[in-house]
Amino acid sequence: MTPGSEVVLEALDLGHAYAPGRYAVRHLSVELHRGEVLGLLGRNGAGKTTTVRMFTTLLPPTEGTARILGMDIRTGGRALRSRLGVVLQAESLDFVTVERNLTLYGFLWGVPREVAKSRAEEMIELFELEGARHRKPWALSGGERRRFQVARELMHDMEILFLDEPTVGLDAIARRRILEFLKRRSRAGLSMVFTTHILHEADLLCDRVAVMHQGRLRALATPAELKHRYAGAREVSMSFRQPLPATLTAALGRELAGRGGSSPTTEPDPVGAGTSIRFRVEHAEELLPWLTRWVQLQGLELSRLSVEEATLEGAFLGLIGDLPGAPETAPGLPTPGAGT
Repeated sequence: MTPGSEVVLEALDLGHAYAPGRYAVRHLSVELHRGEVLGLLGRNGAGKTTTVRMFTTLLPPTEGTARILGMDIRTGGRALRSRLGVVLQAESLDFVTVERNLTLYGFLWGVPREVAKSRAEEMIELFELEGARHRKPWALSGGERRRFQVARELMHDMEILFLDEPTVGLDAIARRRILEFLKRRSRAGLSMVFTTHILHEADLLCDRVAVMHQGRLRALATPAELKHRYAGAREVSMSFRQPLPATLTAALGRELAGRGGSSPTTEPDPVGAGTSIRFRVEHAEELLPWLTRWVQLQGLELSRLSVEEATLEGAFLGLIGDLPGAPETAPGLPTPGAGT
């Protein structure tokens, strides 16, 4: 299912100061809808984990308000926590076997016995814990412990799931399986808040992404919108079936310069007798209709035209790289209005 219009989480000017004037998060205003996956992205120290801890009632806010499932996070207490799931970076391991641990966790949350047993088997298979079934959690490897921790939280029914770096220490196959499972759960109506440093995970899973920097919200949009606005220059590659005269290449360079493109570089086409041209330009997809017409007007024949894919990582660097305290720079990108 697509995210619904029902708002299940609403924060307004939310913040937390660890000491007077020392804010980890400030002026955070955001909504989460039923069945939506909201990603929190940012560098270390951006305020992502503090935000999750406030939302899950583990850390009281020092300013602003937030309501989750109709309850104030300051007063919701156990009634609110019983409707949430949370996977934090810190481990909490017990001294019974993985299999017993999963079923007990289900029982504690009121999952019927037979359902808990069936769900434990599903989690053991999904998270590839068959070989660890009869071992104690503290005896697992790092990757196994992380898979177990996520699996245990998914044993009970919740309305909102908070995941703080859930795939840390997992290999690519395990990460993909978990993300696909979470996507299925979101389509069934489970709302999620998801933090990660692996940006292609956010691109795969999240409906919207909130980019945080130094405790403030700097952008809130879909991954596609962020990539369109902030991904920066991308490489366009063109191969022609015939050699290009230097005068024509120079004319193309002048046209590109007027449209924000770099000077084109040319070389012989490696698979034919023609010419290959490469250049970089922001919002390359918007240039393609003009570029196609230009080629036709010159009587040229293209054998290949490709555009480097825009990535969420490129958008993140383009956005955060323009802000104080960030090492990367991305000249010419607009400054977002959110979070000021």
